[in-house]
Amino acid sequence: MDHKNKLDELNKEALAKLEEYMKEKGNSGSENHEKVHAAKDEWQVAWSRLMETLLALERLEI
Repeated sequence: MDHKNKLDELNKEALAKLEEYMKEKGNSGSENHEKVHAAKDEWQVAWSRLMETLLALERLEI
């Protein structure tokens, strides 16, 4: 499960950098702000699917 912990850490780091970027840029354009939030949501959905897949593969011992 060490690989899962490393992946979790990478995800947290990526989200922290995204949050920092969003604060740095502020609300310079609501359209861009909405796109960034939508991309963040998509990232989280993809992340969840990846974790589900890894857990399934672990159960199958692949």
